[in-house]
Amino acid sequence: MKKSDLFSMAIQNLRNRKTRTRLTVIGVVIGTCAIVIMVSIGIGIDKTITSQYESDSALCAIEVHGINTEKTGGKEIPFDDAAVEYFKSIDNVKFVSPTLQVSEYVSIGRGKYFFGWGNIKAIDFDTMQEIGYSLTEGSFDNLDKRNSLLFGKQSITDFSDSQGKQPKFKYDENYEIIESEIDIMNDIFSIAPKIISSSYDDYGNSISPQTGNTKKIKAAGILKADNSVDYETSYSIYIDLELAKELMRESQKLSNLPSSKFQYSEINVYVDNMQNVKAVKEQLQDNGFYCYSSDDEIEYTKKIMRIVQLVLGGIGAISMFVAAFGISNTMVMSVMERTKEIGIMKVLGCDIKDIKAIFLYEAGTIGLLGGTIGIIISYILSIAANAVARLVASSMNIGDMGITICVSSIPLWLAAAGILFSVMIGVIAGLSPAKRSVKVSALTAIHNE
Repeated sequence: MKKSDLFSMAIQNLRNRKTRTRLTVIGVVIGTCAIVIMVSIGIGIDKTITSQYESDSALCAIEVHGINTEKTGGKEIPFDDAAVEYFKSIDNVKFVSPTLQVSEYVSIGRGKYFFGWGNIKAIDFDTMQEIGYSLTEGSFDNLDKRNSLLFGKQSITDFSDSQGKQPKFKYDENYEIIESEIDIMNDIFSIAPKIISSSYDDYGNSISPQTGNTKKIKAAGILKADNSVDYETSYSIYIDLELAKELMRESQKLSNLPSSKFQYSEINVYVDNMQNVKAVKEQLQDNGFYCYSSDDEIEYTKKIMRIVQLVLGGIGAISMFVAAFGISNTMVMSVMERTKEIGIMKVLGCDIKDIKAIFLYEAGTIGLLGGTIGIIISYILSIAANAVARLVASSMNIGDMGITICVSSIPLWLAAAGILFSVMIGVIAGLSPAKRSVKVSALTAIHNE
């Protein structure tokens, strides 16, 4: 028989037993949905977790934190401008952005309030847009680096007076500041070098510091919170690197401290392409620098998620194996009901392989129908689940954190694998009944009927 004839005969036989076929197909649909949805949840969680690294700047960044003396044989390598120049000379490095933590040396105030609890960070303003920083208010255009501050959106909560009292402010239902005694974009602030010994009381608590020459300065913008760029953005104030160095020199002089070369808190190295990150990072580590890049965490996350997907897929597979028993039971009943038909085919000289193939085609067709319907339903459930999750995330402002919410994702390979697996399970479940069909004696079958 031709394969098309076998397939047509299988379809017709299934149509003749509609109720039983439908019930068996439903079992396969449930099994397919269980496997596909379970695996898609694992894939969706993987996408959600890794989405915070999706910006090119984050994936191409290497954070260099300091010197690994074990690699340098105990030799201290200056973590200063010389290190910055060395990093720039490495192949495939696009640009380098050093950072200074200057809260100890710099005082920022507004009236009776001073910024004492948060971080004051110094960075080259020219590189901020390329790194991935963005503003909710203000603009990077025509930024006066020596006379500008960039505020985190929650940074005013870290101002206090000499008694430790915060300025008045109000939150809305989304934990956004809507009213404040300090108007970031319109108020005039002051900036000055600190006398370091005067910044803390006998118990180590921050107090209103004594400072050197104070100058007026204004906010040029409010930074958007984005953990993929800088997890400290919301509660920090940023000043330009060159201005910070001047203030640090004045602070050291006022505090009677010896002048020394600036040691950067952190140096971020940005590579031209994410494929080159690993090679550049290994070169830095071989030369004695502590490094971190997002690909470390992404790779670890992907390993964990592969295990999660296998576990979830295994749970879903249990339903499919239960469906396999249903297919096998249906085919066994079909063989018992069609003994006369099998006997006639044998008497007419029908090839035993064709008789066996008819039942395998029927079992495979049940798997194909159940798998296809199961994939369609899985897609519908996946779309609905993601829509609900995004609505919930939107109400909680999770999207503002730069994270894409995805609770279920069904790529094409998973849909194809789901259908193929269903067909395979159907064929395997039909093997035993198919073998049983060829063992039916033609004369006995006709005589019994």
